[in-house]
Amino acid sequence: MKKIGCLLFVFLLAAGVTAGVLTHGGRDFAGWGRAGDGTIHVQPEGRPDAAMLQDVEKAAAAFNDLLQAGMGVRLTRDVEVYVAGTEADYQQVLQREFSLEPAEAKAIVEISGGWTGGKRAVTAINGKAGVMTGTSDRISTTAHELFHQVQYELSDGNDTDEKALFWLEEGSADYIGARVAAELGGKTMMKWILDVKTELMRAPHTAKPEQLQHNTLAQRKALMRKDLHTYQLADLMTWYLLDHYAKGQEETKLAVYFRKLKEVHEGETAFAQTFGVELTPFLQEFSRWWAAEQQKPAVLHFEVREGVSRSLEQSLQSQAEAVQSLFSRRFGRQLCGEYQIVLSRDQQDMAKAVALYCDLPAKQAQELAAASLWIENGSTILINTQQLDTDRQRIFTMGALMMRVLQGQRMGAPERNVEWLVRGAGYIMGVARLGEAGMGTLTQYQRAWIDVLREAGRVPQLAQMGTAEGYRKVADSFTDDTASVLAEYATAELVNRYGWKSLADWQEAVRATGDGQKAFRQVFGLSLTDFEAAVQAKVQRQMRSGR
Repeated sequence: MKKIGCLLFVFLLAAGVTAGVLTHGGRDFAGWGRAGDGTIHVQPEGRPDAAMLQDVEKAAAAFNDLLQAGMGVRLTRDVEVYVAGTEADYQQVLQREFSLEPAEAKAIVEISGGWTGGKRAVTAINGKAGVMTGTSDRISTTAHELFHQVQYELSDGNDTDEKALFWLEEGSADYIGARVAAELGGKTMMKWILDVKTELMRAPHTAKPEQLQHNTLAQRKALMRKDLHTYQLADLMTWYLLDHYAKGQEETKLAVYFRKLKEVHEGETAFAQTFGVELTPFLQEFSRWWAAEQQKPAVLHFEVREGVSRSLEQSLQSQAEAVQSLFSRRFGRQLCGEYQIVLSRDQQDMAKAVALYCDLPAKQAQELAAASLWIENGSTILINTQQLDTDRQRIFTMGALMMRVLQGQRMGAPERNVEWLVRGAGYIMGVARLGEAGMGTLTQYQRAWIDVLREAGRVPQLAQMGTAEGYRKVADSFTDDTASVLAEYATAELVNRYGWKSLADWQEAVRATGDGQKAFRQVFGLSLTDFEAAVQAKVQRQMRSGR
């Protein structure tokens, strides 16, 4: 594997945070109570995946005891949990157990990972939802839905949309879900909230806090649009509330709030009586805090695994600071947010770290670790430090890595991107850092890249590298080195013509338009096709001339 100029980037979505499939506690159905002692009965519907069903059962078995330990409460009625193997099975459960019409059930299938009926003491889990892809997320989703049953019991059915606060209702269910997953060996609470922050940082726009108070089912459906990041916002609001107004007694305060709903039947009053702050001032305070957080320079939490030296950690911290300084000078801004940087000893250790931090099966973790110098998973960046064996490699890697993270943060997830430019921008930021360290200029590297292409004997078409799939095909047909060198050269041409800040301007235009090609024309004043053709012709001329 080529270390400099050919890094394989694997951007894994934080499952359950960015999957676009949300859970919902639907508690406003006519029905009946269920007697019992709080036993949770897990019932397969159809043929759910065995490992997934096992994770649901694990969460259900531990739920009451963990809730008792943290909150001092447990379910008092028996609850039926139906785990659907397919979306058709899930729809069938919704129709049968919640008396929904087929059209309404089908609409719910398309937007939800789980559905809970408090009066009926019934929960349905959509086993095919994006929030059910990993062990940690399966556990947290199950606990989320079960906590809706707790909300119903504590409030005596007053946890309805008209009475309870929607954001605290859903945010607290996610909070408890994350807590249960962490207790059972899944993702940590720190990763949960950092992933939430990272997702919101990347979002070009989100729902507004004031929209998340009292909502009809139709309004909830509208808020579940993926681009609004409604549940992530509810999670952040809940975390902020508990961190600032219930520190050390987070879960018991949640129990108090839902009990207050039983007494006062009104979410705003229950909120003020529980947390000692009126809702409107709290929402204003939260909005000011989050706006400020999004402008602060990034906080990087370095986590050193066994076998990685402290001196290497310090070196990478120093390089990260140097990159931030370079961002300020070239772009007028820095990387923001909060990230975990996990330093692994070698490929084998990185595979273990990927399985642990990314909630992936061991085989998949091994495949990723074998193909990657680093992996980004939400707020977590895992690095194989065995490949950072020289100053040159450490300098280049931190420059390229942080540029890729900055681009993801500023651009969001556009419908159309320009893959060679995204990759090339990361690479030449690494080159820029090498230049600051006296290890060559951009012009010198461009000459070297032409030499590499000349030696390869054939040059791919830049126009074929605009999508992730196209870039991969070119790398497979030629080599990773050839593809990365052409991407670097083309991006350097943009910097030479328009300056470094033009890259930042392009990122912002992509964020605004959701279209990398449209943003390209806006910022650079010509079509992507025309630029690609011009670069292709220049590369061919230089290869022939030997200069």
